[in-house]
Amino acid sequence: MTPHTAPIVPRQWQVDSPGELADLFARERIELVHAGLFDTEGVFREKRLPAKLALHYAKEGWSFIDALPFWGPNDAVRADRAYHSEPCAIDCASVRPYPFEASAALLVADYCGNSANLSPRTLLSRQLARAQGMGFQALGASEFEFILLAETPATVAAKDYQSLTTHAQENRCWSGLYPATGAAFLRDYDQCLRSGDIPLHHLCAELGPGCLEASLPVRPLLTAADDAALFKLHTKAFAIERGHIASFMAQLSDQHPGLGGHPILSLRSTADGTASFHDAADPLGISATCRQFIAGVLHALPDLMPMFAGTVNAYRRYVPGNWAPRTATWGIDNYTCAIRVVAGAPDDCRIEFRLPGADTNAHLAFAMLLGAGLDGIERRLEAPPATTTLGRELVHPGIGPLPRTLLEAAERMAASPLARRFFGDAFVDHYTASCIQEDHLMRRHVPAFERARYLHHV
Repeated sequence: MTPHTAPIVPRQWQVDSPGELADLFARERIELVHAGLFDTEGVFREKRLPAKLALHYAKEGWSFIDALPFWGPNDAVRADRAYHSEPCAIDCASVRPYPFEASAALLVADYCGNSANLSPRTLLSRQLARAQGMGFQALGASEFEFILLAETPATVAAKDYQSLTTHAQENRCWSGLYPATGAAFLRDYDQCLRSGDIPLHHLCAELGPGCLEASLPVRPLLTAADDAALFKLHTKAFAIERGHIASFMAQLSDQHPGLGGHPILSLRSTADGTASFHDAADPLGISATCRQFIAGVLHALPDLMPMFAGTVNAYRRYVPGNWAPRTATWGIDNYTCAIRVVAGAPDDCRIEFRLPGADTNAHLAFAMLLGAGLDGIERRLEAPPATTTLGRELVHPGIGPLPRTLLEAAERMAASPLARRFFGDAFVDHYTASCIQEDHLMRRHVPAFERARYLHHV
């Protein structure tokens, strides 16, 4: 919940071509490369390659099985179909150090064939190209809350994922106690992230036992989305190394707070680098472009909610008692709104999207946010009045309420001409079908609480 400053944090390694990548590997003595693709949930699916082979693939092309768009959390595919190797392109500019192994690097690739239309990272890249064509550079960052459990993968499985023990019972929101008692853990954790080229803006105690918040650096939007996805991977891996588990579930249990994963976005002019959201002459300090961007996002939210809330668990966070907003609202520095606008200095003027939970896929969330915002600019949409009071339950008549379940959200997105105009029929059909299947699977599972409530009563 701490304000996020806006200077762009440069990449640790900056290359643009296979030749520059080869020079970097020689200079840094890179021997191994972890190369992979982000799947629909934002999971990095990778292969560990010798550096020479990775350089060959970067120059000549790579391939990966086209099953990733159909892969589920239980390591089973969502569709029984013929799967094949599909051409991929390695993004040389994505290279960064790999923090868990000496003399190693990480590279991100993406599909070049039909699966490109289903790829979250490609969807974001296409919106970035659209922004560039409109004269904007998009910058972004993310803020994540997560829970540390005093468990290991073996212990949670042995407990059947019930009655889990939370790390740092002394932790309270913004209290200095856990940063003192957990100083060695936090120091090493911070260093691990920096070693993977994810320097933190800040790290602080959040809402209760085991809950921490990390804010990531401001960077060009595609890099910011990669940062967010890899931040979650590196955090989980570091926690397991230290005998803990890091959870990014939006609602881990009824004993834990709802966890946010907030995308932060701003635009700058490609012509002169000025901040597109700022206007010193405006009473609120924001430009007409910013208002149109906000309007585009708010009007699209009812149709595009699965883009940032794509799990059944995500909707458990949208309940009274959590900090999460639950409607399409905006306000100046108002934490109870879906869009919190920070209207400070020109380069710090930005929007924080507070609806997504910590389980959000940053590539999809940023693609939705940028695509809808650009649509608002193109169509010169008008935003409803800024919310100055409690915004969690305020419903604007011209926008309407947001879906309250994954099934409702996915069915609405599937029927949305707006979603298809933004992201194409192939993605909308595929992604909403996956969400509906996930909802059907989860509704077949009856939790113990439900049996305890109804077994002797109905």
